[in-house]
Amino acid sequence: ELSREERSARTIQCAYRRHLARKERTKRQREKQEYEDLMDRLEKEAFVAMVRREQEEAERQRQKEEEERRKRREEQQRKKRILEAAFEGDMGEIQAIMKEKMNMVECTDPNGNTPLSEAAGGGNVQTIKFLIQNGAELNSKGAYGRTPLYRAAFGGHLDAVQTLLQYGADPRIYADDGNKPEEVATLDSVASILHDWDVGVTESMLSKMEAEKARRVEEEKKQRAEEAGRLQEEVMKLTKEHDRCQKELQKAYCELNKRITEHDKCERKNMGKTDITLQAIHDAERTVDSLRVAALQAEEILSLAKLQLREQAQLREQAQEGEMDGAQKGSTGEVKGLQCSVRELDDVLLKDVGNRIQQDGRWPLIIDPSGQAATFLCYRDTNYINTLNPQSMQPDVVRLSLLGAIRYGKPLVFDMMEVNMMESVRNQLNQIQNGLLEAILSKELLQNERYLSLTRPTDGPEYSRMQFTTSRTEKFKLFFVTKIRSPPEGMLSSFYPIQVVLPGPNP
Repeated sequence: ELSREERSARTIQCAYRRHLARKERTKRQREKQEYEDLMDRLEKEAFVAMVRREQEEAERQRQKEEEERRKRREEQQRKKRILEAAFEGDMGEIQAIMKEKMNMVECTDPNGNTPLSEAAGGGNVQTIKFLIQNGAELNSKGAYGRTPLYRAAFGGHLDAVQTLLQYGADPRIYADDGNKPEEVATLDSVASILHDWDVGVTESMLSKMEAEKARRVEEEKKQRAEEAGRLQEEVMKLTKEHDRCQKELQKAYCELNKRITEHDKCERKNMGKTDITLQAIHDAERTVDSLRVAALQAEEILSLAKLQLREQAQLREQAQEGEMDGAQKGSTGEVKGLQCSVRELDDVLLKDVGNRIQQDGRWPLIIDPSGQAATFLCYRDTNYINTLNPQSMQPDVVRLSLLGAIRYGKPLVFDMMEVNMMESVRNQLNQIQNGLLEAILSKELLQNERYLSLTRPTDGPEYSRMQFTTSRTEKFKLFFVTKIRSPPEGMLSSFYPIQVVLPGPNP
């Protein structure tokens, strides 16, 4: 039996403990609320930062696309200007355009007519001479298979006909209408010159033209080699700059983590300097943001330089192949499109540096007999489907892979290995929705939220309409990968071929 004093002491102790418990609970509730408020604030800041980054990325992409459109407009305007100037004999305008861009001599209009053809049609002798001396092809065929000599004869331009013949224009070439220049001449004097012309002189001039063309080819080879060397040096220089930016960014992240650690330490030990450490964190974050932008810019510049080097190498290969015999070259089954190494797949496929894939408009077909491209894509952030695996090709698995790629804005990869599985892919997609492959290839599926027709009530909230945002769906990509060296012509016409080439042995 407890005494009165003991019962009083116990009552006081219980009351005090309740008081301490309530005080601790209040403290913990306050700390919880502060933590939740902090998390809410951080989530909002992170969301705002993410939106800002997406907006900045969208703006950079918009500027890049605008720059590409501007360049295409300028190119079209130059073509129109030089073609019109050639027809009108405006030498000043032609020379001004040639200063802007040298390789305009062989540009064509939609009908295939070159500036020389236009100059011949207009009968402008000085323009004809200038263009020929700058490498214009004398016997090129334009609209309806008509050569410059044909157009000059048809237009009755006697001096132009004589000039073209003296430089090696061939009067024996037929147009699509089955006529030679002599047969369409509108003046008897023009027809007489063409009829009496000694084709032996033409043969001699053609031989000289071939020799001059060979000399030009060698000169161009030399210039391309020099340009390749310059680009290689530029890439090495930009690589060093990119590495420097990466190292500075890494140091900045380390510094930011140090400042965060110091701030946490001050808070734990109640050192009363949290305002200073918090400001240090903000300063470090600003440094990281600025260095991140610099690193992205350095990476973009480096990628563009690598693209130029890659295209320069491809031009050299095409020039070498152009020297082969026509029949031999036709028998090689050469695949048109891009060429790149495995290391360049990130720039070519995922980043589309230079917007080559976007400009073509077709989805890529990666041709890689080595299989390294499939391995590369399998271990990237992609929805990868092995078309030879029956489980992976189940219609519902394919449907969710497609929806997920659209929902999260990432590539959908169909790996066909050594087998042409295109028809099988088509059949599986048709089981999901009739004509689905064609809708994907034409990109109609991405328009007007048509992809929502692929969702099912059992898919859950992850694939609800609100989860599909334009900023992500625009990043969807479709890749088909094959090991077949020479895919069927139908496949090549439906896709944008990208050949993966392995580096040759070091000399």
